[in-house]
Amino acid sequence: MSRTYSRRARLGTGLAMGVAAQLAAVGLLLASAWLIVRAAEQPPVLYLMVAIVSVRFFGISRSVLRYVERLLTHDVALADAVEQRVATYTDLDRAAPAGLGDLRRGDLVSRVVADVARMQDRLLRLRIPWWIGLAATAVVVVVVALIDAPSGLVITAGVAVAALSLRWLVARAGSRRSGRAEAQGRLSAEVAAAAVAARELVAFGAADEARATASTATGDAESAQSGGASVAGIGSAVVLAVAGLTVAVLAALSGGLDPVLVGVVLLAPIALVEPWDGWSEAERLRPEVTAAAARLAALADLGAPVEDPADPRPLPDGNDLVVEDVRVGWDTPVTTPISFKVPEGAAMAVTGPSGVGKSTLGYALLRLLPTWHGTVSLGGVPTTELSAAEVRRRIGYLGQDDAVFDTSIRENLRIADPEADDERLRAALASAGLLVSVDAMPQGLDTPVGEHGGRLSGGERQRLCLARLLLADHRVLVLDEPTEHLDAPTAAALMDDVLALAGPGGRSLVVISHSPAVLARFDDVVRLSRVDP
Repeated sequence: MSRTYSRRARLGTGLAMGVAAQLAAVGLLLASAWLIVRAAEQPPVLYLMVAIVSVRFFGISRSVLRYVERLLTHDVALADAVEQRVATYTDLDRAAPAGLGDLRRGDLVSRVVADVARMQDRLLRLRIPWWIGLAATAVVVVVVALIDAPSGLVITAGVAVAALSLRWLVARAGSRRSGRAEAQGRLSAEVAAAAVAARELVAFGAADEARATASTATGDAESAQSGGASVAGIGSAVVLAVAGLTVAVLAALSGGLDPVLVGVVLLAPIALVEPWDGWSEAERLRPEVTAAAARLAALADLGAPVEDPADPRPLPDGNDLVVEDVRVGWDTPVTTPISFKVPEGAAMAVTGPSGVGKSTLGYALLRLLPTWHGTVSLGGVPTTELSAAEVRRRIGYLGQDDAVFDTSIRENLRIADPEADDERLRAALASAGLLVSVDAMPQGLDTPVGEHGGRLSGGERQRLCLARLLLADHRVLVLDEPTEHLDAPTAAALMDDVLALAGPGGRSLVVISHSPAVLARFDDVVRLSRVDP
């Protein structure tokens, strides 16, 4: 409650500072107009001192007030952006196990980065300019009306025309030319796909086709960007046209005014051009902000493959893993019923033909996917009665191509535990059989691994992923094709270290593999069978 109140207080104070800054800008122009006209009458200089001081005051205070307004409102907007980004990552974490539909990697990055950043504009460049502009405009209208009521009515009419024209014309033009976010998402997707598959594209002679596709996406993004510039031009034209027309009408009606006040009244619409320009920019951005909100909402609407029970049971002390008559699959069951038991500290293997559901079974063991039938129990408790996050704290998964990030060995390990010290990192590397190699590297733990671990050998990369899994202290390890893409000696050495993790007081192992050499290392092997069509 206090945090929300504090944020609202900062926003309210920031808006007040913004209105004051806008009024200072208006006051600077109107005071200058009065000073110039009055000075032309050559009065004693003392008659001008108040106006001179006012001009200086408005000029200085405008900058100070604007700075304070930006400081406070941006603080609120950035706090909102942090919450939005966390919510977006939470949505992805919930939905990712079941897949993200037709979202490609580059488009997903665009949504997480660009769309969340665009949501900051909803407050800073859409709502605040309207609020500040309306407040400042209302004050100017009241001041002019006190000087001359008909002039006040004319400016009121000009304000109404400007607001309605911008709200309808610019927003309509922007909607027709919207799609910049989608175009940038497509461009990001094409570039990311081409970058990831660059070697394969060159090897198979498809680089030119990928380049043409990326070029088309670039052209679409440029077209969308150009459309935004044309909308901005339409808004500026509307603002200048309304301001000029208002000045012309005021000039025609100013015959009865005191000559000193004529300049003040005629320049009042000009003083409102700045807030009106803010309205124009807000309306130009409105379709983009709306589209960004819709794209983020689409992520939030992605369904979770696994729902936690309303009242989850506490995680049991035991680590025995029991699978009873389980059938798994994505859209339909693909396996016959599966049953096996992995006592704490034991090791077993799972095999079967390609496409039979071996990896899918691994996902089901971690409650990343639901089972179609049967029960998976951990420590004697069905995992459906436990929180999915708690199950994943106990059961860890190592896939065939786990992510290795383009940073140091240390930071790749700390993904599992950001607070881990070097002693724990080295212990995990030792258990994974990688410590000797890391110590031989000139930079040790600070050695950069390159993109996708490209600076490491295949065996080192797998061991690094295994060390990260061990650092998270999972007690049951599901290893999916751990020796894939490794030569026979490297694969054998890796399996020696993997099997050393099991045993009394050690971790339980479920190794998914189709390699005869790997399967020969296990006494207990479960073979999966496909459902007959």
